[in-house]
Amino acid sequence: MTRSIPIHYLNEDSTFDSEVLHLTPVSVRTMKLGDYDDHIDDCYTIILVTKGCGSADIDFHTVPMSQGQLGIIAPGQIHSNINIKECVIWMLRMSPEMMDDDYRYQLDEYAMTGNPVMLPEETIVLLCEALEFLSKLMASMNDRQPMKSVLFNMLNVVLGIITPRILNGQAKSPLRSTEITVKFKQMLPKFVRRQKKPSFYANELCISEVYLNEVVKKTTGMTPSGWINVAILLEAKRMIRSTTLTVKEIANNLGFEDHAYFSRLFKKSTNMTPLEFRNTILK
Repeated sequence: MTRSIPIHYLNEDSTFDSEVLHLTPVSVRTMKLGDYDDHIDDCYTIILVTKGCGSADIDFHTVPMSQGQLGIIAPGQIHSNINIKECVIWMLRMSPEMMDDDYRYQLDEYAMTGNPVMLPEETIVLLCEALEFLSKLMASMNDRQPMKSVLFNMLNVVLGIITPRILNGQAKSPLRSTEITVKFKQMLPKFVRRQKKPSFYANELCISEVYLNEVVKKTTGMTPSGWINVAILLEAKRMIRSTTLTVKEIANNLGFEDHAYFSRLFKKSTNMTPLEFRNTILK
């Protein structure tokens, strides 16, 4: 019997598919973070330490963080014990659908291969200013304001500041298993609408399906089929958000002949039907 790892959903804490927190040792949220057992998030978490030091257990390794360092936890990574009681941090949590694909690929690659990266002082200052602006922007928004496109653009400005630094900061070559996993995940947006079987991706990578399943599960804690479903759901959310297509048309675009099956799959993953999801984001 396998143990089910709980999932923490970003929409339980934010209505904007993103959240910015400035945390100090006495913040209530700081105390809660250290109490979490093993879990995975459905979003990316970016942590910038501006004072002091701390640590987090990520994919069964304790990762230290100190002043001036930036670290990332990607969706699907098992983590716990985010110990930041002795430091001051900025924390940015954001849904994959709120970022450009290129940035998402780079964050995935970094999260699976690297420890926190030390940032130069000028980048830290710029990043803190951008995060403070984001925090004020979110505080001024409400559910009915049509500002999510502005928020999307600002979030990607922050990622544009971060990604060149984190990739330049990687000193060691990734493991073969990590390379395969990154390539597999990079293929999903291109092919997932028509190719939903792990065997297709294994063939494209010139490896066996058994080996693909083994390395992806070992690296991320989730099977290729699980990641395929995540990619399908992300594409569906983007189409629901950015088009006026009907649920049937979206299902067809995603390669589902049975739109009722697609709706059941969507609700199983989000606890909402596609129409309920559309109504929620359009409020």
